[in-house]
Amino acid sequence: MEILITALLVLLLVALIFLGYKLLRFMFKSKGHAMVSLSLCGMVLLIMGINNVFFKKMHFIQSKVYPDLYLVKNPVKDKKELNTAIKEFVIEQANKNNGDTTRPSALKTASNYSLRFYQYHKSWGINLFADAGTAYFLENEEDPSGFVVEELSMYAAYRLARFQWNPCENNSDFYCGELSYYNNGEVSKTEILWNMVAIQPNDLPKQ
Repeated sequence: MEILITALLVLLLVALIFLGYKLLRFMFKSKGHAMVSLSLCGMVLLIMGINNVFFKKMHFIQSKVYPDLYLVKNPVKDKKELNTAIKEFVIEQANKNNGDTTRPSALKTASNYSLRFYQYHKSWGINLFADAGTAYFLENEEDPSGFVVEELSMYAAYRLARFQWNPCENNSDFYCGELSYYNNGEVSKTEILWNMVAIQPNDLPKQ
């Protein structure tokens, strides 16, 4: 089965190369064709640029298999602005989950509450052995022993932040959070979010 899939992908690649060659020959068949083709390419690039700048908004996508994992799609380039957006999102999620016992990440299990943030990345290559990107983990669990290995640790360069909280040391009635930001797989900054939400009776360890 795997050999058949590989053969089909090879045939598809050959067909695409052939069609691309035919298209290029047609586009540059004459000076007139070349001018029209270059003009159309310029318009497409301009439209794509305008779309990227003005219409693609940053947003957070939650994984369906890992509730604590969020992928940031179309992140802003300014690192400070991106970190601020992640911090605001963390606070929003903490407030949303407070007391909501219908959610698996509710504060009744707050001692284990954490959030992970990675940049959304999807591989568009047709190479059978290419990595699928972080987008793979939106609907799939890690697959360390499959035909194509997919583990989140493979995408350390796309890691943006991690949030973890515990009862505050200076005030045991509240939770404090540690929010670490990453740059190229390394921690670049860590900050403490003080007294975020009040601890509920169900959160306290049983005596």
